Amino acid sequence: MIAAEPRFIACRAALPDARIVLFGIPFEGRVNLRRGADHGPRDLRVASDSIETYSPFLGRDLEDLAIADLGDCQLGDGTPREQLTRAREEIRGFWRPGLIPVMLGGDHTATLPVIEVLAPAIPDLRILQLDAHPDLREEFLGERYNYASAMARVMDVVAPERVFQVGMRTGAREEYQRKAPHLFPAHQIHPVEAVKSLLPELGRHPLYVTIDVDVLDPSEAPGTGAPEPCGITASDLVEIVRLLQPCPIVGTDLMEVAHTWDPSGRTGITASWILREAILTWFAS
Repeated sequence: MIAAEPRFIACRAALPDARIVLFGIPFEGRVNLRRGADHGPRDLRVASDSIETYSPFLGRDLEDLAIADLGDCQLGDGTPREQLTRAREEIRGFWRPGLIPVMLGGDHTATLPVIEVLAPAIPDLRILQLDAHPDLREEFLGERYNYASAMARVMDVVAPERVFQVGMRTGAREEYQRKAPHLFPAHQIHPVEAVKSLLPELGRHPLYVTIDVDVLDPSEAPGTGAPEPCGITASDLVEIVRLLQPCPIVGTDLMEVAHTWDPSGRTGITASWILREAILTWFAS
């Protein structure tokens, strides 16, 4: 791992003492438009310095939790699959059952190595994806390990029947023709209502929540590689976080922040604020 400077706020625990481990995967594969997601882990850490560790709504404080920030996975050179494999092996080296991973991306493909480590140890794992895109292309720009194919690759590891996709408002025809079993586009059902309808299922199984910041409307989160109009608000996303509180969440990530496209910095601040609320809601009890 490459040590992070600065660390995410309140992440001072050493790994042996930690219950929650935060780390980055600064991966960005082939991109046809707006680059910058590989700087997402650093962007989120820097932005976190602009928020408080305490949540007035929850009455909880990150300072009271044993959180380690391990820094970023060392990806090196090579193909996207080779880089993701190196990340997987680093995660495998520090993760242990009961340790809660909180990963900072990176393009959305970086979720894959985390799932490759967790899924064999948690056979009943479910995944909830909050995203503007299904990420279900079989390949994109001639590459199978690509942000537009991220969930297709995750579904190579976890059965599609155990992956729940919420918030989609764009995508290629092939992604919708694929007929993923649990795809809830925003034009059919509002993401908050979709999550409410899924709670009986999600609450019965270990759950990993992956959040692409572009699930938010670009007016609130312009700093991302593939923004799409008509997204949800930060308040909607926090409502979803709170709805998921009863679920047995075993890990999470926040993906696709790219400060390059948001000189105001509000995307990173909003994303780190949501991450604080998620950690305190899901893992502080």
